[in-house]
Amino acid sequence: MKAIGIILAGGNNDGRLGVLTDHRAAAALPIGSCYRAIDFTLSNMSNSGIGKVAVLTQYNSRSLRDHLMSSKWWDFGRKQGGLFVFTPYTSNAGSTWFRGTADSIYQNMTFLKRSNEEYVVITSGDSVYKMDYRKVLEYHKEKNADITVVYQKMTGKDLSKFGILQMDADNKLEGFEEKPEQPKSDAASLGIYVISRTLLINLLNQIIPEGRYSLVKDIIIRFIHTLKIYGYEYDGYWNAIGTGIAAYFETNMDFLKKDIRDHFINEYPYIETKPKDEPPAKYNRG
Repeated sequence: MKAIGIILAGGNNDGRLGVLTDHRAAAALPIGSCYRAIDFTLSNMSNSGIGKVAVLTQYNSRSLRDHLMSSKWWDFGRKQGGLFVFTPYTSNAGSTWFRGTADSIYQNMTFLKRSNEEYVVITSGDSVYKMDYRKVLEYHKEKNADITVVYQKMTGKDLSKFGILQMDADNKLEGFEEKPEQPKSDAASLGIYVISRTLLINLLNQIIPEGRYSLVKDIIIRFIHTLKIYGYEYDGYWNAIGTGIAAYFETNMDFLKKDIRDHFINEYPYIETKPKDEPPAKYNRG
């Protein structure tokens, strides 16, 4: 099944990462000494056979754009498809900042309309995980779903920073709470969605003129009872550094654990990055 990828790498995550995002986007933050956060999603796209990917970024994007300058490291240096980096721009139709996740895609509608692939995989750029999106696409088609939301059971974790799913026995969504104080389940959305390209275009053309700009609030939650929306459970390692400094620290400390380090560095398919040939740190007496 052919799909294109959209990575939402807006910027500073509403200040949840404090000074860490004063000068760079969350997706450009270092992870495990040699990676940037966006490397994991980019590698997942490439390793899943998705050869056409758009990165949507806005705040403090210089460092991120520098990192993505050469797309060959993730195997996107190709004649067909490739890696596209989109930021807000000025045109005859005017200009405006991205007003939300849905609006950032809408402002780059040309990317969708000029593509021929049937499906779109939408992800964030600040999560650390390894996933084969082909399995999600197969599940999406098997369920004949309109939208598939990837989730993970997070028993015992603070769920107030996540979108929480309520599903029936067949994993069809019955409810979606955005960052609830008292969640009704422990199924947390990972911010990964699969949707048909034509349906996404139609939904965006419907909601944006109404002044609705959020992918979650104005599409998933709003149409939860009119569209067939299913949950897909992922049980591997996953952490979102964008939820706060504690999560960023925890993720980097996890790379000191051999099993997690091996999972990303030594087990195929590998996570790729743009290498930087710099001298190691030198500590002198005193």
